[in-house]
Amino acid sequence: MFPIRRMIFAAVLLNAAATAVAAEVTVDKDPPKRAQAQFFERVQAGDLADAIARRGEPVEVKPGQYHLRVPCDSMKPGSFVDIMVTIDDHSKTRLRLEECGVQVDSRPD
Repeated sequence: MFPIRRMIFAAVLLNAAATAVAAEVTVDKDPPKRAQAQFFERVQAGDLADAIARRGEPVEVKPGQYHLRVPCDSMKPGSFVDIMVTIDDHSKTRLRLEECGVQVDSRPD
């Protein structure tokens, strides 16, 4: 009887792990107006770095909060702003990186 319970428990754990990556993020391809060269390459995105590298394509990520450091050269060359972005579970989120900020458009999946 115990092996059957273990298999059911393992199946439940695998199902929970599979649904944990249930959000989709797309980063707009267009650089911000008046942005300096290599704007996207200078964004420090941590776990969202893959979405920025593959901008224009949907990328699956885990729901949660993400920290971004976005270039803000208009205030002072070489400066950055820290931004927290929340990605909701079962959502499709579009990020438009702007100089000194980010525009977030999120909708349920």
